[in-house]
Amino acid sequence: MIGMNAKLLTTWLTAVLLISQISLLNVDARAALGAGARMAACGSRTASAQNAPQSPEFYKLAEEGNQALYDLDFQAAHDRFQRMADLCPDCPAPYVYLAVCIWLDTLNKARRLSPSLFSTTYFYAQGSQSDKLDAAADQQFNDLIDRATTTSAELLKKNPKDAQALYYQAGSLGVRAAYNGTVRRSFRKAIGDANKAAEIQAKVLKLDPQYYDAYLSIGLYEYIIGSLPFFWRLMARLAGLGGGSREGGIERLETVIAKGRLASDDARLFLLAIYNREGNLDKSLGLAEYLKAKYPRNYLLAIERCRLLYAKGDAAEGQRSFEALLNDARTAREATDIVDYQWAEDLKAGGDWNHAFDKYTAATRWPGSEQGLVTLSHLNAGRMLDVMGRREEALAEYRQVMQRDNIYDAHEQAQAYIKNAYRPGK
Repeated sequence: MIGMNAKLLTTWLTAVLLISQISLLNVDARAALGAGARMAACGSRTASAQNAPQSPEFYKLAEEGNQALYDLDFQAAHDRFQRMADLCPDCPAPYVYLAVCIWLDTLNKARRLSPSLFSTTYFYAQGSQSDKLDAAADQQFNDLIDRATTTSAELLKKNPKDAQALYYQAGSLGVRAAYNGTVRRSFRKAIGDANKAAEIQAKVLKLDPQYYDAYLSIGLYEYIIGSLPFFWRLMARLAGLGGGSREGGIERLETVIAKGRLASDDARLFLLAIYNREGNLDKSLGLAEYLKAKYPRNYLLAIERCRLLYAKGDAAEGQRSFEALLNDARTAREATDIVDYQWAEDLKAGGDWNHAFDKYTAATRWPGSEQGLVTLSHLNAGRMLDVMGRREEALAEYRQVMQRDNIYDAHEQAQAYIKNAYRPGK
């Protein structure tokens, strides 16, 4: 399919996803200190009053919108960001935020904000069939990115050293990269935009090295580039991305937590994933506990905490936490399928095939289950049955997969397991 292995694709797509999150940072960190009247959200320190909101309301809406995003309340986030655009139609920030809202809402509806899906190789499989897109949402997303890039370009024509305009120019490219990588799964396009976004962020930091929140993207890129094999680090240098180190990247992110303003929780979220990748489960779980306590409405953070508990070997607490999630009215109403699916993944990782099968089956039976997740649940249920020696039942699950719309490479895998029974590690 693509000339890079799945592990490397995972690394690059992670880069795309992380870089895109710069758009989820602040309108300006100093706004948190009540400096809205001094700093124009849409431009440099010398931006004209005509283009700059003169009220703290603009910044308040940005904070409320980002809070709503963390709460997975995408309608509320959209409403706040649209009001920002109404206040300042010539500012790029609201259009970037609105695009982020569409992107994350699309992923959440498709159950692709789940960490377990991004850790599997089949997410990166590119079959002949493309994913079904919501044409209206797709068009709206592209229109918003165009509006963001156009408004930032207009500001840069007036002042090429406009750090804030550069910041949102990079943000719009990062969001488009993330959208292409995760919604369209067009990895080559995603990587191109991600590289450009990183280059622009470096320019922002040259203009304002004390803009600690903006160091988030640099730290992430340092870590990611430092994690690549030597050949790909060399290619990154040739692409103008410079060197990198895992340790240096982590240090940058820890600095954002210590000195940043509105980006500190973004840094915590990414360090949660990085610590997990580095095998530091205690630090990862600590960050998950912090974020879950701060954003109790975000069931994805709660699911991640459950996953980490199982990873640390505390299955009893993990079970209690998953049960508590399913007993929460909002989670049970909106996300029973992804809770059951992730629980099944953790049980599978621990070798509890029977209970994993039960949870995959539960994910197929919940009336509100996302249909792609149902397909994956049938596929994994078949795997569990194969491991338990229940071959005929496993075949029935694989045939169910073949009768459904393809998702990732589910049909290809099901056909392979119909020919040869699934075995762990193969």
